Amino acid sequence: MKRKVYQALATMLAVLLLSTTAFAAQTETTVNTEKTTVNTEASDIKKQKELPENALTLDMAVDMAKKNSMDLRGSSDQAEYLQKLKEDIWDITGSFSVPSASYQQWVDPQIYGIYSSIQNISSNMTKNKYAEELTKLTLEASVKNQFTSILSDESALALKKKDTQLKKKLYEQGMLKNKLGMLSNYELQNLQHEYQQSEFDTVKLELALQQEYAAFYQLIGAEQHETFTLVYDAEYVPYTMTQTMEQYVFNKLNTDYTIKLQEQAVEDAKFGKNYLTWTTSGGEKAGKEYSFSEAQRSLKTAKQNKEVAIRNAYTTITQIESQYEAMQETLKQAQAAHRAASVNVRAGNAIPITLDQAALAVDQAENGLRQLEYAHDMQIYQFEHTELLAGGGAANMPQ
Repeated sequence: MKRKVYQALATMLAVLLLSTTAFAAQTETTVNTEKTTVNTEASDIKKQKELPENALTLDMAVDMAKKNSMDLRGSSDQAEYLQKLKEDIWDITGSFSVPSASYQQWVDPQIYGIYSSIQNISSNMTKNKYAEELTKLTLEASVKNQFTSILSDESALALKKKDTQLKKKLYEQGMLKNKLGMLSNYELQNLQHEYQQSEFDTVKLELALQQEYAAFYQLIGAEQHETFTLVYDAEYVPYTMTQTMEQYVFNKLNTDYTIKLQEQAVEDAKFGKNYLTWTTSGGEKAGKEYSFSEAQRSLKTAKQNKEVAIRNAYTTITQIESQYEAMQETLKQAQAAHRAASVNVRAGNAIPITLDQAALAVDQAENGLRQLEYAHDMQIYQFEHTELLAGGGAANMPQ
């Protein structure tokens, strides 16, 4: 009688588990075409800071991207479905737990089927939870990266346009000097080439920005015809560690979701190794033991690589800060040269274009500082969210 009951339970659980694959496939292909809007909380923030009507802050963009994400909707649907499976098993067996086993146990195939079902559903619930958090984090990082990339390129474009205007002036002056015999044809050709190249670079940057905006709008679910003013209020502040690097690494290895997924893989392999049916062959038993050892090795390697990545990311932060200090000195020198050029032009000791060149040097240094501010902010974000750090490299997000 008991065997018949177990067989019936196993059959019911098999049907439930088989439907998981079909459900997941259906979830992946479902497309939600509803338009997203910025929530009222974000609107309140905009009003408090007196932002323009079309302002888009980083937080607002992240919120829009999360609402637009099919992956997040899929994770939510999957969580609901797994919860129903859990409730079904609870209704059938009156329990949803597998006895802890630190050594190998041989159980009846029907009992193993029940334990395996519980372990599988429980593991999928845990992995889905971690995957959802990783999806949120990846979305935030992607929005932040695209957001700052657009601002960075807009700053570079504004500088390039000024550079083009200056090269145009130099070329026009060169044509006049060439007519007067004060400039050779070769030198004039060089001025013309520099001007044309600068114009070409300007067009390339404009096209690149259009593509960046298109990708950004797609990510946050905005219509391509919408116009936003990106507002970025982060300020450059040298990074300060509030704990030792060893403590930081230890804490991150215990909270990083990519490591937690590896730990769950070890738990799954451990269940497979410790629970065996009477029909398990020697080869199957050896295979499960090997899988457990492999999972442990993978976890150890992942932790080692993550530690290297964390340390490298911190090194990158300090390097950017050194570059920032050097660029500040460059800006001071450029500002001093601009003041000197202004005095010389007023005194008639230099031509006006000398002042334009000095002003461009100031703009170049200021743009360099902005680029480093964006890179510094992004690097700190990755350092504090170690899931974004890949392998032994500094980071897997583009700068």
